[in-house]
Amino acid sequence: MKTNDRYEDTALRKVVTRQTEEKERATLSDNFANSVMQRIQHEQQIADIERPTATGFTRYRKVAAVAAIALLVCGLSYAAWEYIIDSPQPPIENRIVSAEIPDGVVNFSNVRLDSILYRVGRTYDHAVRFNVEELREWRFQITWNPNKPLTEFVQLLNEFDGLDVAERNDTIYVSAKGGK
Repeated sequence: MKTNDRYEDTALRKVVTRQTEEKERATLSDNFANSVMQRIQHEQQIADIERPTATGFTRYRKVAAVAAIALLVCGLSYAAWEYIIDSPQPPIENRIVSAEIPDGVVNFSNVRLDSILYRVGRTYDHAVRFNVEELREWRFQITWNPNKPLTEFVQLLNEFDGLDVAERNDTIYVSAKGGK
């Protein structure tokens, strides 16, 4: 294509050159995308080949892990249940007739022994164990000063006939005198 105008000829050449460059860029982009896709597919095939298959041994390990977790949960539940059972429980009869004097002294009047000892044990962070269940229902009129040591209150309770109270470690043991 020949033109008389030099300017038109140069402009036409620039347009053709630009179109050729754009075609090459488009071809380069397509080629690059295809090569990337091929490389990804190849890596996936290699990963599939190298991936271990689940054997019988692997299945047994999974079953063993599930069984171990189930046993752990059962054990924790049992331990929590035992802790709840062994922790000091509030007495059944919560109608405590007591009066607190402003200096902290507590007067129990006609109050069940389990209610008294539950409150005392809570204050000194002790559990209460009754060796003879009938002793829980005994009613007392007694004064307790929480500012004094627990041993003094235990000695005071031991002055009652038929009652043997002992404090060992973090537990208050209540039993009847005479070994019952």
